Amino acid sequence: MFKTTFGAFDGRSWEYLCQLVFKRKHGAEGYQHIPASPGDYGLEGFTSISGLGFQCYCPEKQYSRTDLYNKQRDKITDDLAKLKSNNKDLVAILGTTKIKQWIFVTPELASHALLRHARKKEKEVLGWALPFIDSDFRILLNDAEHYLVEINQIQAAKGQALNFNLTPPVLEELTEPRETYEQNIERKCGARLEPAAGTPSYDKRFMMLYEGVIQNFVEADPYLRRIEETAPTLHFRLIRLINEYAITVKEKSATWMGSAEELTQHVADGLTARIVKDLQPEMDETTASQVSRHIVSRWLAICQLDYA
Repeated sequence: MFKTTFGAFDGRSWEYLCQLVFKRKHGAEGYQHIPASPGDYGLEGFTSISGLGFQCYCPEKQYSRTDLYNKQRDKITDDLAKLKSNNKDLVAILGTTKIKQWIFVTPELASHALLRHARKKEKEVLGWALPFIDSDFRILLNDAEHYLVEINQIQAAKGQALNFNLTPPVLEELTEPRETYEQNIERKCGARLEPAAGTPSYDKRFMMLYEGVIQNFVEADPYLRRIEETAPTLHFRLIRLINEYAITVKEKSATWMGSAEELTQHVADGLTARIVKDLQPEMDETTASQVSRHIVSRWLAICQLDYA
């Protein structure tokens, strides 16, 4: 799955969204969807009036910029070649329509080098002298933001919450040595148990708390990766929720007037409640509690949750 500001997509879900966008944006221009079955013609849709041709592409996963460029360049090359190899079929499909602009639609563009590649391929396609290619043929490269209004309209119509951030949500990276996180957790556990300091059971209670938080912290990222692998769209929404709630947690850390343990429980309960409210029925209260337990331990380790 490829993460975007609009959610996580694979090839099928990206094409489905694009088809909805094209029908909404270009319906008055005679937009016509070309189903992939029984063959892929290098066009997934066209407008019979304005002569626009569309081809969608979604990467399988998050690639480096170089790898993403190579994938997109090769996809453009391969799909344009299909116009030539499927010449007869496309004449029958397009009729009198001539393609003036072939538009490559992908969630994000890897490099300006794709524009140079597009100019090169324009000349090549014109050299094929295909009957359905206009003499002023151009290749355009459009990312998701070209269709921001239409995507938001579609998501709103489906009852989905809109996201106005410019980048896909990701958790804060773990860049410090593990010892640093262990020391942070040790300090936080001491603060949470401060009222019990000096009691006969303190050391035992401290180790129980410390070991539990450490275990939850270590398991947090693998736990979230399992969610991402099995339910990428839900994972996208969950990380967005966690990041937004983390801002509240930082403010609470600065203004809280109660004990450290009361703040920790308040944060955990609040995160659980928000997950249940926003992500049901995909996540029930038990699953929300599991997520909260791991995330709060992570926040304690990286000091997004601290005690002023």
